[in-house]
Amino acid sequence: MTVPGAHMRAEVAEQPDVWRRLVRDARGPLDEAAALVRSTDPELLHLVARGSSDHAALYGQYLAAAELGVPAVHSTPSLVTVFERGSRFPRTIQVALSQSGASPDLVATARAARETGVRAISITNTPDSPLAVEADVHVSLDAGDELSVAATKSYTAELLALYLLVGRVAGRSWDDLEAAVGRLAEVGDVLVEVASSWAASAAPTLAGEDRALLVGRGFSMASAKEGALKLIETSGLAASGWSSADARHGPVGQVQDGTPVVGLGLGTPGGGSTRELLDHVRILGARTLAVGGRTDHEDVPVPGLDGLEDALVPVAEIVPVQALALELSLSRHRDPDRPEGLSKVTRTR
Repeated sequence: MTVPGAHMRAEVAEQPDVWRRLVRDARGPLDEAAALVRSTDPELLHLVARGSSDHAALYGQYLAAAELGVPAVHSTPSLVTVFERGSRFPRTIQVALSQSGASPDLVATARAARETGVRAISITNTPDSPLAVEADVHVSLDAGDELSVAATKSYTAELLALYLLVGRVAGRSWDDLEAAVGRLAEVGDVLVEVASSWAASAAPTLAGEDRALLVGRGFSMASAKEGALKLIETSGLAASGWSSADARHGPVGQVQDGTPVVGLGLGTPGGGSTRELLDHVRILGARTLAVGGRTDHEDVPVPGLDGLEDALVPVAEIVPVQALALELSLSRHRDPDRPEGLSKVTRTR
């Protein structure tokens, strides 16, 4: 019988090798995708995703605007599959993100846009999936089988694929990108061990909590939302992830004595807002945790984070949150590999 959490533990640990493999092996498809974007000169990116992949799409939305000056929108699958309504697109590139590439509503949404003449790129972990076949260019994450229901290595691989794609569209060389990813992977090699040790010690002290709030701004808002999802699906916490600016507009209402509030992206341009939010909720009684931040809040260690580009911080900083979700689930006598009521491939319509 498989030890509870064994798959998730292995997949969290695999991530640095997945990152190295992606920058080494996906150059051809990423260059083809970048050429498609440049030749189209899009006025808009249409991002098609669900679940963890939708959080990766949020990262892509910030990245495209910051690096290319191109606005991006998230798809609204129910308009296609429920309301049977189409959309008119300006000059657009579609980017579809999915671990499985098999969710019917994503395939239908991607196909509906394609039928209007939109050119499409898909990024999946399953090269022969319907979503991969639907695209002009497919980029394989090549992350290997992900057996835990909770997405970990496929999620960070999606972030990295978007980073590499946007970098190539912006004209960065492969030598430059490979060096940046090499630094990230070196941070990851140390981080997976440090994060596991920290999470094993922190989880028992958090096991009795029933809620959590995660906050970040800019690129790190994706980490906040993804981290909250990991806590929800593995541990059953009422967790939510927000922009640290939006969190003041209501979400801080969930904070009570001892509620864990996790701040991300503290060393990035949006970090000041997040620090202010942590200071505020601590007055309300929150247990404040700062991921990779040197603050007077409880430190969540991320060695080497200061040496990464701002756009790569979310790839590293989600690792300790993944580790915490794993250990907290086990502390609550659950199996994070097989959360009750969930399955690996979600076939929404």
